[in-house]
Amino acid sequence: MGPIAALTSDVWYTLVYLRGPDQLRLERARRATWSLPLRRSGRTRPETERAVEALERWTRHLEARGQTPSIVAQAAWLSRRTRVPLDGNDVAEALDALADAAPVRPAPGARKALGRIRDAGIPLGLVSNVLHETGPGLRRLLASLGLLEYFRSQVFSSEHPWSKPRPEPFRHALAELGARPERAVHVGDLTYDVLGARRAGMRPILYTGLHRFEPARLAGLIETHDRSVERVSRWSELPSRLLGPEDRGRASPPR
Repeated sequence: MGPIAALTSDVWYTLVYLRGPDQLRLERARRATWSLPLRRSGRTRPETERAVEALERWTRHLEARGQTPSIVAQAAWLSRRTRVPLDGNDVAEALDALADAAPVRPAPGARKALGRIRDAGIPLGLVSNVLHETGPGLRRLLASLGLLEYFRSQVFSSEHPWSKPRPEPFRHALAELGARPERAVHVGDLTYDVLGARRAGMRPILYTGLHRFEPARLAGLIETHDRSVERVSRWSELPSRLLGPEDRGRASPPR
């Protein structure tokens, strides 16, 4: 492949994560955010649970087709189904606040690896499906962890008409980074990352280092049986895999 010209990364469970109990608490709080307006309108608990489960199935179906709906679109869909008025902006604000308050952690070694790759002159981008936050909310979260500054391009599905596993998010990021796909790499934790990067002509790397913390709803998407897929379990491994000798000479040494 030769020296790479760009690196893109997924966000959740590639760049940042929550430990198991914290993830469960956040999942419950997110569901409560959707459920509370329905209960207040007089819907029974079983009716509310069925409606929220239907919303989750609908979002997963669209995501598999590369059309991840924004929170505002999700609220509109649930309003039509239940005939309960929902303000999508209010829901989005509440969900963003939950992410802000959650004990989100950067992936071990990510900041150091990103610094070495950036210092070698390789531009970095984010390509992420965003279902439970807004783009501005996710940027705020990443900035609070000292991660946003590394990424010149930030492609979040909530701000575009397409999402992974379609190739368009990757192509959009590469256009912003000024790189050709055959010289670009994407690292992510799900099969959607692998499929979308390949469809865009990029080299995919499946990141497995945080698979043990993945939400149960993603269990079917965290592994691929394709033995040709390159895997990495630590961010610290990436600079040596991606940088040529000249690049490694320009990169700042590990601290």
